[in-house]
Amino acid sequence: MLGVKKGQVILTDHSNNWKRLFQKEKQLLINIIGESIEDIEHFGSTSMEGIKAKPVLDILVGVNRIEDLNKFDKSLMKAEGYYHLPGVKLQGKQVFAKFSDLETLTKTHILHVVEYKGKWWNEHLIFRDYLNSHPLAAKEYEKLKNKLASQYPADESAYTEEKYKFVQNIVKRANDEGEQKQNESSV
Repeated sequence: MLGVKKGQVILTDHSNNWKRLFQKEKQLLINIIGESIEDIEHFGSTSMEGIKAKPVLDILVGVNRIEDLNKFDKSLMKAEGYYHLPGVKLQGKQVFAKFSDLETLTKTHILHVVEYKGKWWNEHLIFRDYLNSHPLAAKEYEKLKNKLASQYPADESAYTEEKYKFVQNIVKRANDEGEQKQNESSV
């Protein structure tokens, strides 16, 4: 089951169904905005094996330039339940959310529209790939998420902000390890 009401922080056990739901949503997005995008990736905790996650699919949408978002057919997106969230202010990123219930603002999907192979694109995928290939780091992340969900059960913003330092440390670690491997192979 997908969906979390506005402001809530609820974690559920990993579901193998999330990958299938992502593939279905990816196809839908290709059909409605495919001409304006370079690639679509599943990221966030629902894309990570074996760790708890908020039951909301995070979807990374890569565009050549962030301005390409203006080419999206917003009426088609709205017909599929997606709404642009201009209040989410992150430089180089635009966010859309899909809601299953507009009265309770229950989000099921979040689209992060970023420049393809830009900073946000790379960092999100580096983090996902590192945790999927390093189970101990993934469990460390899950432990942090559980602590923060208990600490901020009704404050999604604080929960997200508190995770950011961990994410940045993992991205740095992954980049450092990648550089180290590159240096070792060139010796």
